Amino acid sequence: MLQLIVLIIFVLSLGGIVFILVRKIPVLSQLPEVHEGVQKENIFNNWINKIKNISPDKIILLKFLSKTRVLVLKLEKFVDNWLQKMRKKFIAEKKQAESRSEAAASTTGENGNPPASRPPKDTTLPPVPPTVPPM
Repeated sequence: MLQLIVLIIFVLSLGGIVFILVRKIPVLSQLPEVHEGVQKENIFNNWINKIKNISPDKIILLKFLSKTRVLVLKLEKFVDNWLQKMRKKFIAEKKQAESRSEAAASTTGENGNPPASRPPKDTTLPPVPPTVPPM
């Protein structure tokens, strides 16, 4: 059954590719043989010239900004780890306090009567998604 589904998907995909190619053949046949655009050598040379024309002040600024970004990312990671540790500690303390209160309540109920059974409380906090700084 699974092989049949995979075969159907494959045939439909191949049919879609053939359909697109058949529709684009007239457009492709009208294109010239040689593309009269910018040559790759010029692009490479322009890129190298732009790098050479960067002033030393800009290079220093770029290095400073790069190092500042790395520092901020390290700081963010440190704060995130710290927050996770604090959250785990808070949850553990809350569970411990609840277990103490339940143990005290189980020995004596209200007005000396045995306590009624209660459903356990949900003490988990929702997970915090990792923060990713914008690029």
